[in-house]
Amino acid sequence: MNRTADQPRVLFDAHQLGRRQTGNETYVREVLRRLVLDTRFETVAAIEDRGRGEWAGTRVTRVPRCGALRLAALSAYPLVRSFDVVHAIYFLAPTPRAKTVLTVHDITFERFPGFFSRSSLVRNRLLIRASVAVADRVLTGSETIRAELVETYRLDPARVIVIPYGVDPAFAPSTSPARAWELGDARRFRILAVGALQPRKNLGRLLQAVALAARRIPIELRIIGPDGYMAQQIREMAGRNADCRLLGYLPQASLIEEYRAADLVAFPSVYEGFGLPVLEAMACGIPLLSTTGGSIPEVAGDAAILVDPYDVGAMAAAIEAIATSSAARQDLRTRGLARAATFSWDDCARRHGDLYLELSS
Repeated sequence: MNRTADQPRVLFDAHQLGRRQTGNETYVREVLRRLVLDTRFETVAAIEDRGRGEWAGTRVTRVPRCGALRLAALSAYPLVRSFDVVHAIYFLAPTPRAKTVLTVHDITFERFPGFFSRSSLVRNRLLIRASVAVADRVLTGSETIRAELVETYRLDPARVIVIPYGVDPAFAPSTSPARAWELGDARRFRILAVGALQPRKNLGRLLQAVALAARRIPIELRIIGPDGYMAQQIREMAGRNADCRLLGYLPQASLIEEYRAADLVAFPSVYEGFGLPVLEAMACGIPLLSTTGGSIPEVAGDAAILVDPYDVGAMAAAIEAIATSSAARQDLRTRGLARAATFSWDDCARRHGDLYLELSS
């Protein structure tokens, strides 16, 4: 579109595109797709590779892969290119002449420092603490994380904005669903877990719970997600379970097919700032077993079975209860579809735009 003289100009930090960073990348991709269609302002995407296919028709500016140089670029661009708002993800340098928005999905590094390498922990503590201090608005996806941000960093509550995330309409029930699993079926009860191989996702305890439940029920566990911190430990545990398959990172179309083929989605995280797989599973009409970690209860509502993330026995018992009751699975399916329908990337992006207009007025 052609920019009018009074139209605000927004620089959106999209450096995570193409990095296979699961939820972080999904947020950037889904919001950006819609921002570039919003005619109330002009959006310019700051990306690391100008040639990435699906963004070929989008106004872009290149930023370096090096984190420090990227921050410097985001800070300098408003001085020479007349941006009214700069929206960064997690890390923000002081930005003269522009209002700033900072998205912080969670502060896991403050709550669970053992889930990070020493270098990542030092970086996050230094840079994210500084970033939330200078941003005009701090944006997050849940009231749970908003409260943590306000309390942890002593922020003015008026500066911290909650905009719930969404789920792509492509995540929908299969048009030709398989027959519901019943005890005694020749095929195994299929459980799907989605998340990076890292301690926060709690996949080790899920593997233990599956092993317990598998004494009574034939189970197949499939895990989708890229390697993260300490991934090798999870790989070794999975390797000792002949009924577990690690599928690595999958593109969205393949991910959706895996959801649709599952009898149950298990999302056992110790802590989440939002938890996009919660909505994805529900939108596909698949029963969800998750935990009380972080914002998961806020996002899931009454549409999932939630257990203590540290209670392997409760996790195993929930798997067995869901597997052996078709009525329970149907109830979770119905509740989940209704719950997922209340979240929308369209609404999420529109509210981002409202915030940019408020700051630039």
